[in-house]
Amino acid sequence: MADTLKIALAQINTTHVGALRANADRIRAARAEGARLGADLVVTPEFSVGGYLPEDLVRKPAYVAACADVIAELAAETADGGPGLIVGGPWQDGAKLYNAAFLLEGGRIAARRAKHELPNYGVFDEKRVFDAGPVPGPIAFRGFRIGLMVCEDWWLPTVSETLCETGAEMLLSINGSPFEADKHDRQRLPLAVGRVVETGLPFVFLGQVGGQDEIVFDGASFVLNPDRSLAHLLPMFAERVVLTEWRREGERLVCTPGEVARMPDSLGQIYGAMTLGLRDYVDKNGFPGVVLGLSGGIDSAISAAVAPRACGDDAIPLYQR
Repeated sequence: MADTLKIALAQINTTHVGALRANADRIRAARAEGARLGADLVVTPEFSVGGYLPEDLVRKPAYVAACADVIAELAAETADGGPGLIVGGPWQDGAKLYNAAFLLEGGRIAARRAKHELPNYGVFDEKRVFDAGPVPGPIAFRGFRIGLMVCEDWWLPTVSETLCETGAEMLLSINGSPFEADKHDRQRLPLAVGRVVETGLPFVFLGQVGGQDEIVFDGASFVLNPDRSLAHLLPMFAERVVLTEWRREGERLVCTPGEVARMPDSLGQIYGAMTLGLRDYVDKNGFPGVVLGLSGGIDSAISAAVAPRACGDDAIPLYQR
C-alpha cells in the first residue's frame, strides 16, 4: 500500500457555460501544470467541463452528448502515464441525468460519482434539471480511498458520514460555490470543521473561480487536517494550481502544511468580486470594453474605480462634452 500521495488542486476559471473546448483546454493546462509539480492526481472544480451553472442547457441532448465526448477525450489522454484527473460534468445514465464527478485514470473513466444533495435555493434550482444520485462510497486511486463529493454533498452530513463508514481516508469536494461576503469564515470553514469532527477525516474544499453572468465564484480553496488545523488556503478571486502532499500517519492521512493566503476584509472581498465579475462578463461575452455614465455620486466613483482595474484603461473610451 502506498504511503504518500500528491494532489494538485486546480482552482481554475472554467465557467464558460457551453464553451466545452475552451474549458477542456484550461483543464489540460492545469493537468500539465500538475504534472510539472509532480502530482499523482489533479482535481478540477464542479462541472468544469460543461461550465457552471448550466441551467436549462443540460436539457439539450446535444450539450450532454458533447460533454460526454470531451470527458472521453480527456480520459484517453490520461493513458500517457501522467497524473490522474478529476473533472465535473453531466452524466446521462439511462433516463437519469446527474451532476457528476469523474475520475479519469489510465486512459479511461475509472469512476463516477453523482451529486446526492441537490441545492434548490438562491441561484440554484438543480432539482428541476438533475436527478439525485445515490449516497456514494469512496473511489480507489493508486492505493488510496478518496471520499469524492460534489459541492452540496458536504454541506449536509449524510454523504460524508456514509463515506467515512465505507472506508474513505479523506473527504474531497469539488465545488461551484457562489461568492458571498465573509462566506469562508461564516459558513464554509465552520461546516468543514464539523465534517472533520464527525468523521475524523481530513477535508479538501476545491472551489471554482470566475464570473458567469451575475454569479461570481471566489475560489478560496482549503485543506483541513484531521486535527482541524488549516494546512492550505488558496487566495480568493485568482487562479492557482497548488500541490498538496499527503502521507499516512498510522491509519490517518495527513497533509503537509503549505501556503495559507491572507483573506481580504469584507469590503475587499466585495471589491474583488465586483472586479472579477465585470472582467469575466466583458471577456466571456466578447465585448470590446465598457462605457461609463458618470453622474458624480458615490456609485459613479466606485464604477470608475472598478472598471479600469477589471478591463484595463484601453477598454474604457473617454468622451468629452
